Amino acid sequence: MNVLVLKKGALGIFFACAVILSGSDLLSAAEPQGPRLVVTQERYDFGAVAQGTRVEHVFAIRNGGDEPLDIQEVRAS
Repeated sequence: MNVLVLKKGALGIFFACAVILSGSDLLSAAEPQGPRLVVTQERYDFGAVAQGTRVEHVFAIRNGGDEPLDIQEVRAS
């Protein structure tokens, strides 16, 4: 009976170690790899605008990654 308790305890320790080790892999995977576009404001509502009126808004973007970010095309919707 004591041997069975030790096996269960050892199994619990094994699973705890496995969870800790997999967690460390998750933390390292969360680090930026490659370019990453960061936009502080994703949308802007101009409200009611008369047809033919020119409107303008500046969106601030930055590269939060660790490699160059290449923006090739931008479209308004």
